[in-house]
Amino acid sequence: MLPYFGVTPTANALANRPPEPLQFPQEHIENEFDAVNPEWRQWSCRDVRLKIRSFLGSSQMTQAAFLKVIDVDASLYRRFMALKGPDEGDSNPTYKGAAIFFSRREQQEKKEEAMKRTQHTSRSDEREESVTRKKRAVNAKKRKAPTREEKEEKTKKTRDGKELLRRIEAVKLPNLNENGCVPVYDDCDEVRRKINVFLGEGLVTKATFLRALGNVNSNSLRRFMSLRGAGAGAANEAYRKAFAFFEKKRILDGEEKTAERLKNEYMQGPEGFPRFGVSEYCIDRYIESRKKELEKEGSGKSSPCSAS
Repeated sequence: MLPYFGVTPTANALANRPPEPLQFPQEHIENEFDAVNPEWRQWSCRDVRLKIRSFLGSSQMTQAAFLKVIDVDASLYRRFMALKGPDEGDSNPTYKGAAIFFSRREQQEKKEEAMKRTQHTSRSDEREESVTRKKRAVNAKKRKAPTREEKEEKTKKTRDGKELLRRIEAVKLPNLNENGCVPVYDDCDEVRRKINVFLGEGLVTKATFLRALGNVNSNSLRRFMSLRGAGAGAANEAYRKAFAFFEKKRILDGEEKTAERLKNEYMQGPEGFPRFGVSEYCIDRYIESRKKELEKEGSGKSSPCSAS
């Protein structure tokens, strides 16, 4: 008789059929297989391995079904997953197959999300918008006109905010990689805190802030700000662009790095935090693995963040 813990995976393997091939416009396929800079090359080998573990751990698909979709046999897959480092396994077919799979999956999710937003637009939404406009009109009549001093204060804040953004933009960041990106050493919760503090000062509007980040979509920022957790939102473009923005501001203001920042630099190494969303469990496992690596390399060297 089969043990209980073996029954559920077997049932899942029979029930979870491989998904239908994802359909994409021709221009997307051309970009995906661009010989110079294909879209799926956005992730390193280490990134892909972590994405595979996270995906299979979510039980959305069995390992056998996943290997069938990416057209890779089990032996090549096992060799690829046993490797370590960002570039180890670049020539293994598992890397390309899985990277293309996750690239197409992201594109499909974006397409489905856009379709849902379109479908949710209905007459009830229009009626709600009409009621909102009427309320705003009534409130506008009740609201007294701002005084001259209030107008001058608002104008001064706007002028100061634009000047601050101009000075921040002029700051050159060190440690840029070949893609013009800087490694991130603040976790997602810390970046969210900095965004709330900065916008709370009232120097710039949220729209102006998004443009300063590099025209980040307002929906992306809203989704990022709604999350909670050190690694929640790491795949969102607002995370990395906001870190770069506040790193420039820190340099401009002449502020020293905090103890937590120095600790993150030591623990995460030159690549910074991972470039995609992973569970807290995966983050803990990664940190423990990083600690062991540093203990082997250091043998007697002390952490910079532990210095008094």
